[in-house]
Amino acid sequence: MDSGQSMDRTMPRESLVGQQVDVPGLDTGTPAMDTGDGTRSGEFEDSTEGGFPREPLQVSDPARHTWRVITDPRSEPKLEGWTRFVCFSDTHGKHKSIPTSHIVEGDVLLHAGDFSNTGEPQQVQDLAEWLAAYPAAHKVVIAGNHDVTFHADYYKRAWQRYHRSPADVEATRALLTGPSSPCIYLEDATTEVLGYQIYGSPWQPEFCDWAFNLAPEELAPKWAEIPGDVDILMTHGPPRGIGDMTFLGKRAGCDHLLGAIRQRPVTVHVSGHIHEGYGAVEDDVLFVNASTCTLKYKPMNKPVVFDLPPAAVLHRSRRQPAGSAGRARARQRESLSMELP
Repeated sequence: MDSGQSMDRTMPRESLVGQQVDVPGLDTGTPAMDTGDGTRSGEFEDSTEGGFPREPLQVSDPARHTWRVITDPRSEPKLEGWTRFVCFSDTHGKHKSIPTSHIVEGDVLLHAGDFSNTGEPQQVQDLAEWLAAYPAAHKVVIAGNHDVTFHADYYKRAWQRYHRSPADVEATRALLTGPSSPCIYLEDATTEVLGYQIYGSPWQPEFCDWAFNLAPEELAPKWAEIPGDVDILMTHGPPRGIGDMTFLGKRAGCDHLLGAIRQRPVTVHVSGHIHEGYGAVEDDVLFVNASTCTLKYKPMNKPVVFDLPPAAVLHRSRRQPAGSAGRARARQRESLSMELP
């Protein structure tokens, strides 16, 4: 059943023992036995024990404790208490050319880098203005390989490759990092938004000597910095094998990144970089490649939208870190069909 669908999950009293149920006004729990006096004893998700009321209970929908990919944001309302995330990446200075029908209201906007063509200050200024006007209360942004003015050491040696005169790196970065910034800019750092732990990093495997490139052996230490309690991980590049297939038929993702994700209770991973890899893959992690621009650099891909349950609920139902194998349950959506009015 699609997690966006609904059904009557009310069950008779005698069939509830051992099943996870929603207890009105309390929490989610598992009845262990019927006491015979109209109540049931059992254990709640926070490990406390107690009585379960007599009134009809509903079997808990497992999808409520993970995520919901929203294919039609304008017609699919959030569940009560949930948070809506709207994901963009690889806008390449064309954020103001994104179709107005793709400007989806949300609680949190996530941008996974390459917000400019080559780090031009004017494009970063335009991004800041676009972010300030975007209908989301919170915005979290990371850089990508095209955002060369955000990688100071790299730009110092390579600026002539991109610009006739060197840009003011500090002033350009300040547009997203200064006191008047419309967003939270992350660079190997964590922020908490509405109770969710979000970590962002711009690095990716070597790619034609662009910004934030590292050799494979240098990436593992970078990913080791990812906290063990991250809910949403944002990296510019995708992990190997998921959303990383180029038009040449080659994989461009990072093996070390995939391993780092599997070793942590990450709920959602958001990336971009490989425009052809746009879409979402639902596994025990929701993998999103949010590339807004197509292979031909047209900003026509719709934002990827997902909802998460309240952070406290999500944390109680975190998955256990697993190995890199065994993704048989994955349902790949390399091209999302989000029908917007």
